[in-house]
Amino acid sequence: MYSLDQHPISWSKNGIIAYGDSQSPNGNLCITFLETINGNNWRFHPPQTYSIHPQLHDIPVSQDSKTNTSNSGATVDTGSIMSPSHQGGNQASSSTTLAGSANSSSNVKSASHFSYDIVSIHWNNWFSLPGDMLAVCDELGNMTMLIAGQSPEGATTFEKLTMLFQDNIYKIYNHVAPLKQVSETNQQTRKIERKQTKKEYNTRILDFHWLSSSKSIIVSQFCALDSSSNVYRNKAQQIGPSGVFYPPFMKYACIAVRRNGQIDFWYQFSNSKDHKKINLQLLASPNQRFKELDWFQFARITPMKDEQSILISGYSQITKKLCFYKVFVNWNVTNNNKSPVLNDPTLTVKPILDVPLASIDKDGCVLKLYDLVVLSKTAIDKDSSAEVLVVYHVSGTQRTLVKRYKLTNTLLAMDFLSILKPGIEGSAPNNMMPLKAEHYNLRHGHDIILEKRVSDVTTELLDNFVSFFYEDGSVDIYNQNDWTKERERIKVQTNNSKFSNVMTSALSTGLGYPKIPPATALEWSRLSPTMAGVMYKLKGDPMPKFHTLTRTDLSNPALDELDATAFAFTFVNSTHRQLSSEDLSIACKTHIIKLAQISEDRAKRFITTLMSNLYPFFNVSPDAPKDIMDKMISSRPIQKIMLLQLELGTRLKDQRIAQMARVILYLKNVLFAFNGVARNLQFAIEQMNNGNSNSSNKMFQTLFSKQDLIYSLIPIANWFVKFITFLIQEVLILVNDPSKSSHTLVLGVFGAKMPRQLILSVLNEIKKISQIISKFPETTYPVLNESSTYLRMILGDTPVNFEKFEMFLTDVNNKFTAFSEEQPASKKEITLKREYSLLIQAEVPEEDKRIAEFLLSYSCNAVISHISPSDVYFSDTTGLRLTDEEFVSKEYSRLLQSVDKGIVVNLPERAQPDTEAKEPNATKYVPVSSRGFSHAIYDGVTYDRFSPAEIKDGKLKRCSRCGAVTRAGYVIAMDKTIVPTSIHTKRWPTMYTRTCICSGMLYELDP
Repeated sequence: MYSLDQHPISWSKNGIIAYGDSQSPNGNLCITFLETINGNNWRFHPPQTYSIHPQLHDIPVSQDSKTNTSNSGATVDTGSIMSPSHQGGNQASSSTTLAGSANSSSNVKSASHFSYDIVSIHWNNWFSLPGDMLAVCDELGNMTMLIAGQSPEGATTFEKLTMLFQDNIYKIYNHVAPLKQVSETNQQTRKIERKQTKKEYNTRILDFHWLSSSKSIIVSQFCALDSSSNVYRNKAQQIGPSGVFYPPFMKYACIAVRRNGQIDFWYQFSNSKDHKKINLQLLASPNQRFKELDWFQFARITPMKDEQSILISGYSQITKKLCFYKVFVNWNVTNNNKSPVLNDPTLTVKPILDVPLASIDKDGCVLKLYDLVVLSKTAIDKDSSAEVLVVYHVSGTQRTLVKRYKLTNTLLAMDFLSILKPGIEGSAPNNMMPLKAEHYNLRHGHDIILEKRVSDVTTELLDNFVSFFYEDGSVDIYNQNDWTKERERIKVQTNNSKFSNVMTSALSTGLGYPKIPPATALEWSRLSPTMAGVMYKLKGDPMPKFHTLTRTDLSNPALDELDATAFAFTFVNSTHRQLSSEDLSIACKTHIIKLAQISEDRAKRFITTLMSNLYPFFNVSPDAPKDIMDKMISSRPIQKIMLLQLELGTRLKDQRIAQMARVILYLKNVLFAFNGVARNLQFAIEQMNNGNSNSSNKMFQTLFSKQDLIYSLIPIANWFVKFITFLIQEVLILVNDPSKSSHTLVLGVFGAKMPRQLILSVLNEIKKISQIISKFPETTYPVLNESSTYLRMILGDTPVNFEKFEMFLTDVNNKFTAFSEEQPASKKEITLKREYSLLIQAEVPEEDKRIAEFLLSYSCNAVISHISPSDVYFSDTTGLRLTDEEFVSKEYSRLLQSVDKGIVVNLPERAQPDTEAKEPNATKYVPVSSRGFSHAIYDGVTYDRFSPAEIKDGKLKRCSRCGAVTRAGYVIAMDKTIVPTSIHTKRWPTMYTRTCICSGMLYELDP
């Protein structure tokens, strides 16, 4: 297994997983992510392999003949480098700067021909950062900065990486270019050899830390059962960054500490393309040889509460002491006539403490130092002192001793100060509190004795939790606030206060991780971002594995409410942290599949309990007034809630839970499209009225762009018309046979307030669009006006009278609102229970059956009486994509392995002809393509049917969460515009270049 000064795996907030590959002779960095196969099963996407080497900044760029020929279209081929004759000045510059260290000089001299093991990988996940930048450090100490989802041409999908710069220890090289994967085609022409070395380099980076921005975040501290109301409540609080955070005029800043005690500080100004670095030594010494020593065995970077200060801790191999340093960052902002003058920041290092370590325990056993962990504190913690964990292996036993310390300022009592300086108490007569000195000390706390030998210690969720991985493959989690084992939190509670069942994570109810293989069999292991599972990679296995939290005994249904609430609390906390949370979805889904195998009704109740807790935890109500509901509908939490409901309800026998989520997500997308096009049309008309398009070419381009906006609405308008027709079809079915209500959605759509409000908002936007295209027809180029004609035709060609339908929904809204207002406060919970049942299960509660009768009878009087029922019943409503079967290929429409083995599967590779082999009929084995998982018939964003040209083109994206396939963000095909033209317009689907309408991550499908 990797050593403790290595961090070879990092899981980003966006879901991208980066890890070092020490086995492959070709690449050393792998990129993967979890993707859904069929709604039940998931897999790790086949890893993309890159070769990150010290001369990556100096390689020739490969040009794609179909793209730009400028450097912005360049691609870095990670499988080859320039020959020495083409390296020119950079090589000379590097050799000059490396002359200060004989060892480092010889090492990096050969680095132009070798790639090295990646030992440290860090996404910018800290605090409010977005998780899109990746620092990759090799064993020499070279650092390569990458960014996901960005290229020189603009936004891309998140699995695409672009290099920003490289730091080859002594010099930084700015070089922006997309990375190209290592493939079989370029392996034959590779000029980079994999360097396998066991030597320890004194320039290796021991720890790396991303500095936070100045933005605040919301954290959920705990949830508990309020005994006075018998409702679970969530304690959430907004907190700002502490310690060092970069100001708004910076794009990013990060810091690292090397084995030789050198600090590197990287940063970039918002108005600059250059990346800069500051370096300095923790302990200044005129002795050059002293600087080259392996100063640190361990080093940790930790945010601290002191303003613009960060703590660096380490164990010195020279002095055999724990050393603590405070690094102060001055951003040097000066205001000159109210306009800030930006200067480079300066760093100041101050040694604050060094202490020796114990060598034996109280029983006389020899202690072997194993690890050093330093935990930060957030702004809400009363005690701001950093907590230091010194981890020992107790020799001659299998035990682990964890000594806990607090790094605190020395407190000077006023009585003592008055002796040193008589009269000082007079300066503060009302304040006799001790004063903080600049001197620090370590205050010993309660030790933790673990009966197993620890192999790794990690921190989770802003250092709130500490994970202990044992050599036998088991894992324990402790909460830093009270050092209670998280699995036993509820078990050890007395429940004598107003609040009981206090939970701080999904583990609090007794859920636990399955035992993974022993540490000797692993390359690495890590907990997932929400702590919902553990990911590990076996030595020699090309793919990682993922196992979720589980409850081994599900025979007690009374625990379902606890587990569902814990999952809901964890989901809310992860959403506040802007985590993608696919690991949590997989854990919930695994639990639900196991419950469904016992009883599907029990699984449905579990989903309803989980989902109904999310709304109050987010401080929203599904029965909110219209103005609040309009804001809720467009909020990120509602989008994430619906994605979770979709994932948990998929593949159940009763599909209505998943279908209701799809309805909400689809209607949100329809509303976004019509609202966005309406605003852009008004803006385009204002621009033309102001005379900003005088030339004929510019005039045609402006008019084409305006009409193309209208044309882009035709597919989604067609879907909306079909959907309304489908609802009335279901009303006709229920009127004739009310017993079929368990197979229909209409009661949920008409009965729940959120879908009603969405439909009414869409109808309102449709009226705006209709007024605009009627008031401003295109007369300069009549052919362009066909888009307006087609849209009016689609909206008018419906068997349902939209005007009567809108009046019906408005009346239902008013009647339900009046009914809710008449209810006493004591029955508010009954109203919410009905709303949750309709919104989640599309089911009217047994005690509210009169509501179903009212909806059916009133829809007959208000809508069906004004239409031809036969025209509605026999209308074509295919292609709505509401059922699981419309998404998943038949080959994968089943559970692919026993749920006891987990729902994340490794699909066997498939044989296919090897066209590049010299032998006839040769075959090769390749991973299963994601193209076979989903039906590529309708675009998941535009709702348009893919044309043969689009399918042949091969450029498609797939959502890793809901499985939808789309071309959003690509150039519009000529057969999908009003008239064939070379004009490239930006339609509303461009907003979904990286993310799906469900908020899931989009990735490009292989051709």
